[in-house]
Amino acid sequence: MSLLVMKFGGTSVGNAAAISALAAISRDHLQEWDHVAVVVSAMSGVTDLLLGGASSAASGDQTTYKRTAATRRDKHAAALAELVPDADAATATRAAIEQLIDEFEVLCHSVGVLGEASPRAIDAIASMGERMSVRLVAAALGAQGTPCLLYTSA
Repeated sequence: MSLLVMKFGGTSVGNAAAISALAAISRDHLQEWDHVAVVVSAMSGVTDLLLGGASSAASGDQTTYKRTAATRRDKHAAALAELVPDADAATATRAAIEQLIDEFEVLCHSVGVLGEASPRAIDAIASMGERMSVRLVAAALGAQGTPCLLYTSA
């Protein structure tokens, strides 16, 4: 059994076109390999935005993280709509991404109440970009007819 592991950074998942290309590359490698594992980063700049939202919340700013959450909702929803034109097929992915963004807001609110972000909260927030990104990639692979299993660190 042959296994290829490919790692794609933030710019490789930075928008729907890049994710679509990543999915095509992964699909093409399945012709040569028995299994292909795709490891992805958060969309370009997302981790910094999420951590910035948490930092602002710790300083008492309840606006920045809410704006970050709204922007992520819009950008991830737009990418998903482009990657998976069938709205019904995108429902589970959309719900999973929304849940992560909701979790981000709850964590940032808690950070704001405490006035500080614990290492555990920072780790959870830092991982959310990757956890959203992997869902977009899995949805793109599925939409292109490539069977896949989604694994996250959570």
